[in-house]
Amino acid sequence: MIDVQKVNATKERILNTIRTSGPSFPARVSRETNISPLFIGALLSEMVAERKLVMSCMKVGSSPLYFIPGQEAGLETFTSYLNGKEREAFERLKHAQLLDDEAQDPAIRVALRKIRDFAIPMPVRVNTEEKIFWKFFATPEAQARALIEEQVNPTATKPAPAAKEVHKQEKKETSAIKEQLPVEKTAQETISESKPAKEKKTKDISPSAFVKNVQEYLKNKNMEVIQELTAKTKEYHAKIRIDTPFGQQELFLIAKDKKKITEDDLVIIIHKSQAEKMPSLLLVKGELDKNAKPYLDQWKNLLKYEKLKL
Repeated sequence: MIDVQKVNATKERILNTIRTSGPSFPARVSRETNISPLFIGALLSEMVAERKLVMSCMKVGSSPLYFIPGQEAGLETFTSYLNGKEREAFERLKHAQLLDDEAQDPAIRVALRKIRDFAIPMPVRVNTEEKIFWKFFATPEAQARALIEEQVNPTATKPAPAAKEVHKQEKKETSAIKEQLPVEKTAQETISESKPAKEKKTKDISPSAFVKNVQEYLKNKNMEVIQELTAKTKEYHAKIRIDTPFGQQELFLIAKDKKKITEDDLVIIIHKSQAEKMPSLLLVKGELDKNAKPYLDQWKNLLKYEKLKL
């Protein structure tokens, strides 16, 4: 019979070690805690599932790094283990803080998708087109949004100081003239006052047909929605709960009414999944494109894909 108290004490030793040493690979944790290498991997995986630890995407040799949430900055110590292009992408992103995906050469674009510990995708819709920008993991969200605005609207510049002063002077003169004139209501103002105010129309906030279909699909599959996050016309995000042979499992659900799912779509979903610290389920009406399929195979333990049959 498993001694639960002993297992918990062992996990606490692991936490204390990583808390002191920072991000660590299994061999180091095993050495510093005197826990057999045969068991350390299983214990670390359990602690990731319990959300006590996070597993890095980057590997040192063939092993990932394990760290406590909040220790992400310590991963920079291990960037020497990145390959040439990945290291170049890391340095470029760290220097710029934000990179436009389309503006990078193909090798750097591939590398940015591999250094997921440091490159955070930020999808932005420009007119009818969706673009991806990459934010350095340590860059504040507000700063990244400001940098995106500068790149998307480069012509939106502030007026010159001289022009501002002229504008202020004109405004003062106009105000002085208005103060000297008698106040008279215009015909339009008089008419407006005589008309009763129109009641504001309330917007229809009922879910779209797609969202309703997804909700019905989940119900038929005995998947319980425990928290709705986003309900758009063609996209639905929620936290759901399913029954498994090992008990109930919570998943981060993303449903899309889209004909083709690209590798970029999966990259964004993986990051959302990691941010929520739970595996994801992707429901789509369309198909995976040729680049998305091998990417999904790499992350099949964290992301499940299912064709949405409505």
